[in-house]
Parts: sequence; structure tokens; C-alpha cells
Amino acid sequence: MIKKKYSAILFDVDGTLLDTSEGIIKSVEYTVDNLNLRPLSEEEKKSFIGPKIFDSLKNVYPELSESEVKDAAKIFRDRYSTVDLLKAKPYDGVTELLKKLKKNNYLVGIATYKREDYALEIVKYFGIADYCDCIEGSDFDGKLTKQDIINKCIDKLNTDKSKILMVGDTDNDKIGAENAGVDFLAVTFGFGYKPGNKSDCFTADSCREIEKIIFEG
Repeated sequence: MIKKKYSAILFDVDGTLLDTSEGIIKSVEYTVDNLNLRPLSEEEKKSFIGPKIFDSLKNVYPELSESEVKDAAKIFRDRYSTVDLLKAKPYDGVTELLKKLKKNNYLVGIATYKREDYALEIVKYFGIADYCDCIEGSDFDGKLTKQDIINKCIDKLNTDKSKILMVGDTDNDKIGAENAGVDFLAVTFGFGYKPGNKSDCFTADSCREIEKIIFEG
């Protein structure tokens, strides 16, 4: 169980701070229809939330060549950035949690697989950027790993790793945190971990539980 005091909290975006499922799924559907690809199940569509778009496309359409996946990813990004990006909503209690963290002098960072320009736009739109000391996202080519993104936050915040907690909703977040050498807390209201599922990491079912873990240990 997480018991120690932290000075910096890093958050994923999709499935952790914001429910971005509507916009991502609409852009996935647009891409599939545009290219006349095999229709996806609802679970397959949900698998696009969080990971890199290239990886998700390759996973559900292994028959596509690398160049075809790149073309599909471009169609997705063009649609998502111009039409569907802001079709999202903050999870209950997110703003209150961020306000409390800043009021109590915690450093707050964002480490997301979302392309950085998209991440900046969406967190500014929902007022989340006002509480952040750093915002780091994926590069345009999608080459950065989650560990790379977390390490960029660590460098920006200039804080000892033992005092940093990463909060996310998927195994990608967990693995990235472990590889970067920081503690990890999984939320179960996102798209990866679910309430009641057996997990090898500590979990929180709400923003109130995140707050309790951080402030009370």
C-alpha cells in the first residue's frame, strides 16, 4: 500500500483526468468508414483510448502494411484534431483534487500518450492547465515511450523520484512509471483497470480516493 509522502503528482489524461472516449471513438469510426476497413466491435474501439494510434491500428488490423497504418493514423489525427478533440468531460472531482494539490504546494504534471499539441489544447480548454507545472505528451512521430514522457516531467519538475507518484488507468501507465522509477496508482474509473478486478498495483475508485491516498497515506 502507498504510505509515503509525495511532493509531485503526475497524471495521465485519457481515462484519468478526462473521459475522452466519445471523441476518440468517433474519430476511429470515421477512419474505418473512410478506408472501408472491417467494422470494429465496441471493445476494439475502446482499445484505442490511451495507446498510440499507430499501435492501436496495427493491433486491430494486423493485415495492413506499415505505410497503410501510417495513412490511417493520419486520417484519424486530422479528424480528431479538427472535429472530435474536445468531445470529452472531466471525471467527477478532478478540478477539486487539482485545486487541493496546488493549495497544498504539490507539483502537478501531465504525462500522456496524447500528442503534445492535442494535450495542451484539451487541458487548456477544460481549465486543467491552470493547475499544472508541466505538461508533456507524445511527439509527432509517436516514438516516445511512456517512460520517456514521464522522464521529461521528472526533469522539468526537478524532484526526487521517490517523491513522485504517477496516476493512470492502464498497464502502459504502470509500466512507464515502473521503468522511470516512480510509484504508480491505478484509477478504476478509466479504460484499463476496473473496480473489483484483481490487480498487482494499488488502485483508487474515485478522485476522492486519490486525494485520501495522497494526503493521508
